Amino acid sequence: MRSALLIAGLSLSVSIGPQSALAQTPPTPEQREARFVAADANKDGKLDKAEWTSTLPERAAEFADMIWPQIDEDGDGSVTKEQFLAFRMRRGG
Repeated sequence: MRSALLIAGLSLSVSIGPQSALAQTPPTPEQREARFVAADANKDGKLDKAEWTSTLPERAAEFADMIWPQIDEDGDGSVTKEQFLAFRMRRGG
């Protein structure tokens, strides 16, 4: 329960950022896809944990170890574009 609350709070803080929630527009699907492509350093069509962590705001990177199992749902050590986009959609951006 505590972990779920922490992750929910992290998601909210990442979504809100330094501006208020009302002033921020969620990224479009195209922007989310561009983030994935930019992070895919070796261009293999998936992100490893280090590549994925590079997509996180600095203040969220410290929680990467807690969040990674939720995004890498199948536990194979990488995240496909579909997994990345689905996770972003579940958490609102």
